[in-house]
Amino acid sequence: MNPPRPGKPRVALCALSLLAVNIAIAVKLFGVEYSAYNISIEGTFIAIARIMAKYPGQWSWWPFWNGGLPFEVAYLPFSHWIVAAFTLLTGLLGFTLSAARSYHIVSAAIYVASALSVFWMALELSRRLIVSWMAALAYSCISVSALMVPILALDGLGALNLRRLQALVFYGESPHTTALALLPAAIVCFSRALTIPAVKWKILAGVLAAGVVLSNAFGIVVLPVALLCWLMAFPARPWWKRPVTAGAIATVSYGWISPWLSPAMIRAIRANSFTTSGDFRYRAASWVALAAIGAGFLLLWLALRRGKASSHLQFFALFGYVPTAIMMPWSLWNIAVLPQPHRYQLEMDLALLLAIVFAGAAVLDRLSLSVRTAVVAVAGAGLTLQMVHTVVYARDLIRSVEPGQLSEYRIAKWLDQNRPGQRAFISGSDSFLYNAFTDSPQLTGGHDQHTVNTFIPIVSFTIYTGMNAGDRDAEYSIFWLKAFGAHLISVPSPESTTYFNPVAHPHKFDGVLPLLWRDRGDSLYEVPTRSASLAHVIPSSTVVTRTPIHGLDIAPVEPYVAALEDPRYPVATFQWKGMSEADIRATVDRGQVIAVQVTYERGWEAWANGKRLTVRGDAIGQMVIEPERTGPCQIWLRYTGGTERVVTRAMSLAAMLLAAAFAWRERRSACGAGCESAADC
Repeated sequence: MNPPRPGKPRVALCALSLLAVNIAIAVKLFGVEYSAYNISIEGTFIAIARIMAKYPGQWSWWPFWNGGLPFEVAYLPFSHWIVAAFTLLTGLLGFTLSAARSYHIVSAAIYVASALSVFWMALELSRRLIVSWMAALAYSCISVSALMVPILALDGLGALNLRRLQALVFYGESPHTTALALLPAAIVCFSRALTIPAVKWKILAGVLAAGVVLSNAFGIVVLPVALLCWLMAFPARPWWKRPVTAGAIATVSYGWISPWLSPAMIRAIRANSFTTSGDFRYRAASWVALAAIGAGFLLLWLALRRGKASSHLQFFALFGYVPTAIMMPWSLWNIAVLPQPHRYQLEMDLALLLAIVFAGAAVLDRLSLSVRTAVVAVAGAGLTLQMVHTVVYARDLIRSVEPGQLSEYRIAKWLDQNRPGQRAFISGSDSFLYNAFTDSPQLTGGHDQHTVNTFIPIVSFTIYTGMNAGDRDAEYSIFWLKAFGAHLISVPSPESTTYFNPVAHPHKFDGVLPLLWRDRGDSLYEVPTRSASLAHVIPSSTVVTRTPIHGLDIAPVEPYVAALEDPRYPVATFQWKGMSEADIRATVDRGQVIAVQVTYERGWEAWANGKRLTVRGDAIGQMVIEPERTGPCQIWLRYTGGTERVVTRAMSLAAMLLAAAFAWRERRSACGAGCESAADC
């Protein structure tokens, strides 16, 4: 029999104390506009939210990174929707905040709410108020991963420093933090959806599940894991009913969000995830580790069942086991069972900590009252000291910087004034924050795991390292910059404020390319080209038909680059008309095509004189348009998403209609059972 629910006043008091503790920790973050840590990837998230707010509704194509990509592939959008909406709201209220300031306010608010979400889940599943409160307090100031993994403690400058706060502030893990803040609330709603007939809980479970998976890719993994653990810990008869209901909720929820968690996004993640931030491709040891983890999971479940552990303890133990089992083989033996296993440290801090606290409570339940009282007193004193330490740590960690001190800001502003709108190759960590300050596109930028044109990372590697290029290093780099329409390149030197400088030979362009600007160790060089346009008239015979093997294999692309610079072919113009439409004007002759230095993706359409033209991709992932006739032409280029977007939007509409139909049906049933007249309904 479940224990009774605690009284609301006691619950409210515990929640308020958690709120106060976490506000004390994150208070400085509410006042940050630009963080002092330019290693952080938060610049990319600020850029997305800023552009969302600036161009509301124009969310089809993202032209700013990697030669362009579908908007939804830039990053899962939930966090950015919130920041963009908050930015727009402040404008409506008459005190417009920058996207950077809005980002930090929203991130701080979500961080503060995360402990409350953990408290709600723990209390909902266990109905043990004090234990749930202490677990949420511990989550507010303790990192289990830092205590267990020495390299994390070293990176955080101490095992007692709060890792998830460092991940948010120093590394910019706001979407990951958002996913973990929503996850416990999603589990609560699923728990109620699977145990209470009311449709509202099924709808809420689907909505929160959507929020988790649209926040961060790790949410896509951890939510199904958490649901599996819940289903195993809270079985019912017939055994299949709850899994089928959960599966139905998940299916309808995915249909609803499929335009944003699209097949294009899934393809990009699958193509890049195993080689982003390391080599996580499977080997024999990975399969052995995966089998061992699976066997350990089943043995733990059987042991908990045989030991008659409470259902909530089973859930916490199983859920705590999984991220720990993902994290520890990588930490101890460099074995990856999932891409980027080291990043499951945040899931480990949440799930394993709950398992430890509730397992400890189960042990204490068997001891005398005096022993329990003494242990709780000691634990409370320790938590108090740790909370004080965490507040002090947070105030030292959270720091702001004036944007004028940042190389990203200076580069962006100089280019806006002197080369507005031109595509640039922004080197190193400067690429993260660059588009927080400018709408000018860059050749790279963004997140490697979401790259659609998978040849661009090869180009970046060649330019950065010059590996095996010898004295042709600059020549190869310039070749690829021309091939991909980058007319400028920033090169930081060791004296730059850039945190991460991957350019192995920062002076290789000196005397080779015109130096436009140099300041505090940052240099901007111009790549001379015949035309600054992204559209070019070239012979069809020079279209790239073989993908180079590596960055030094330029032979398949040499005729194409030569044609770009050949004065025999007329110059074409290219003008963006919004984010996903462009106007091209050119004069073409027989046997010629228009090469467009924008990433090709299914869904691009080109029209001229009322007729649709053929659009295809070349072997280095860029666009080729075949004109319908010779002579002068004006081409309207538009990205629609194609059949894929039509299908996903239809799925989304169907999911919303289905949810509305079930809600209406339940309301009608309730009216039929309890209403005296139609007016009561």
